[in-house]
Amino acid sequence: MRKLVLLMCAVVLVLAVPARASAQALDVSGEWAMTVNTDNGQIPVTLVLKQEGEKVTGTIRSDMGEQVLEGTLKEKTLTFAFPFATPDGTSMTVTMTGTVDGTSMKGSFDAGGMSGEWTATKK
Repeated sequence: MRKLVLLMCAVVLVLAVPARASAQALDVSGEWAMTVNTDNGQIPVTLVLKQEGEKVTGTIRSDMGEQVLEGTLKEKTLTFAFPFATPDGTSMTVTMTGTVDGTSMKGSFDAGGMSGEWTATKK
């Protein structure tokens, strides 16, 4: 009986390792072409990301400027935030959350009560 239990534990461990390894293999590091859809139209954005484990850092750049971002990648869910100064001088935090699917991702954003959708493709 003890040998059967040990054998079953070994099988479970062997099957679990490839699943964990493939989840960790997802890496969003690099440059992404992003389109942010707002009530005022589409905004083209360049996203440059660096991933270390679950931690993601980088920059987000558009015609409105460049901001430093910080976030996380947990399994396939990317979440990041950055400060944004509005033309009237106020500032807000923009939070973006999305799902990564290989070389593409899509999600939603919240910017001080304004929300919308976004898509991105790895360059």
